[in-house]
Amino acid sequence: MIDLAHKELLSSPLTPYLQIHDHAAGEVIFQQNQMPAGCYFVESGELAARVTDNELQRQAQLPKTFAAGEILGLTEHLQQQTHPYSAVALTPVKLSFLAKDKIAALQQDVAAKQFFVELCLNNMSRQLQQQQHAANEHSLNNANIPEVDFMVESAIAAHQQITQWPEAKIDALLMAIANEINRHAESLAQQTVLESNMGVAAHKIQKIGLGTISVAEQLTGKPGTGDVLLDQHDVEAMYTPMGVVFGMIPITNPVETIVFKCLIAIKSRNAIIVSSHRKGQGVGRRTVELIQKVLHEQGAPVNLVQTSQLPASRAVTNAFLRHEGINFILATGGPSMVKSAYQSGTPAIGVGKGNAPVWICADADLSRAAQSVVSSKSFDNGIVCGSENNLLVDASIADEFVQKAEQEGAVLLTPAELKRLLSEVFASGRLGEQFVGRSAAEICELIGVERNYPIRLILAPVRQGDIHSPLLKEKLAPVLSLSLIENDAQALQLARDILNNEGAGHTAIIHSADKNRIRRFGETVSVSRVLVNTSGTLGCIGAANGLCLSWTLGCGTQGGGSTSDNVTYTHLLNTKRIAYNA
Repeated sequence: MIDLAHKELLSSPLTPYLQIHDHAAGEVIFQQNQMPAGCYFVESGELAARVTDNELQRQAQLPKTFAAGEILGLTEHLQQQTHPYSAVALTPVKLSFLAKDKIAALQQDVAAKQFFVELCLNNMSRQLQQQQHAANEHSLNNANIPEVDFMVESAIAAHQQITQWPEAKIDALLMAIANEINRHAESLAQQTVLESNMGVAAHKIQKIGLGTISVAEQLTGKPGTGDVLLDQHDVEAMYTPMGVVFGMIPITNPVETIVFKCLIAIKSRNAIIVSSHRKGQGVGRRTVELIQKVLHEQGAPVNLVQTSQLPASRAVTNAFLRHEGINFILATGGPSMVKSAYQSGTPAIGVGKGNAPVWICADADLSRAAQSVVSSKSFDNGIVCGSENNLLVDASIADEFVQKAEQEGAVLLTPAELKRLLSEVFASGRLGEQFVGRSAAEICELIGVERNYPIRLILAPVRQGDIHSPLLKEKLAPVLSLSLIENDAQALQLARDILNNEGAGHTAIIHSADKNRIRRFGETVSVSRVLVNTSGTLGCIGAANGLCLSWTLGCGTQGGGSTSDNVTYTHLLNTKRIAYNA
């Protein structure tokens, strides 16, 4: 079979009939709906197929691209049809063009005609293989997976078994689960660090405590599905469970997010199937096994909490997302995962990306603010999504604030050090994956930054107006951008711009004693939670203020989500209202 990628075409019997053309990136080779002038053999480069709807003034690029060895326009020429798309060069391309009159002339040249026929057969064979592969993939993606069916069916049965459990029995079960996981917190934390290669084991132990004992204590005594409550005058409310919840778990907080979602699911009398990030499947399965042990001991159905034993794959996740037996999805993780949850057709709550701006105002308690920022962003090496990401420091107190931050273990990079940080750690335009969850000391060692004290946090200055700096994006590491602020208007505008660029809907932080300034900041930033004079890491989850304690933080429509709440068990309940004739 002839392979054009190996340049046989350039020394073939077709050579005298070909015209060689070079095209720049962005150039249109032929237009949609035009009759073909011949066919094009791709020698090098890549082209895209673009389709246009003139009536609605819309345009799209097809997923299929064309590279060396492929032929464009052949099918249209053979069938005497117009081009169904426009061909556009994505990169500089070299094409060999065989015009219609030259194709006709091949009838008089046996060798050239035979070579051309072989090229046509090769091209059609390749297209058929691609179509068959796509058809196979589509069929498999829509086929049931036996283990998924079995898990969902057993989850439905488990959910039905606990719907009539009294609240005291449910609360006792929650506390038993929390205590069991907390007893294994140290080993689970160490396993998480080994599997994920990120974070600090000691800090993960603290997070597990907040995700177990603290959550169970908050849920204990709250009204559940058996209560009838007065909603408003002449209207009573009755809660009913949803059924089976599918919980998607991030690698940044694997154990505590599993336990949290399991506790709120059980409190609301739902069964839950959890799906851990591929890097945390081992610790995820062990966490579920410990929970199932408690379920068995407490006389609850073991399949009330499950996780798949299949290898992590998009196909398995999609099978759960689309399964008719799954009633609700709790998606915590990256943007693509959350998007797939919302596109599944199953009701869902998804959590958006964090990128909190932090305004250090001139009237702030600078010692307290510096201690809060450094402790929070260095906690678990900066991987909590609601932690500080971008410092906006009033210029009049910037030197004093930086000095106090340095006393807490921060390092302000020099211009030369900043250049190395950008070229080595942010080489791709954002924090490199290999640096996620690494300590400030490790990152500084790599780029040759040394100080005479242990480094806990990196402060990276950003030039005024450089809103597209990679430093102003989410950084799941102990690295903070540092922008100097001349006045309130500039601070509010920069905070708005940062969130519009990334992190809208999540969290913003302000350190100030001026309630009017705090109110203006709250009105300006497009987030679901504004934290005042507190740390982002503990504040966003409700561990340092009056917010609901949660490991699933809604980001509202601003962040592409369906709720702006700190999610809890009531989000997994349907409310039935009984309304009397007034």
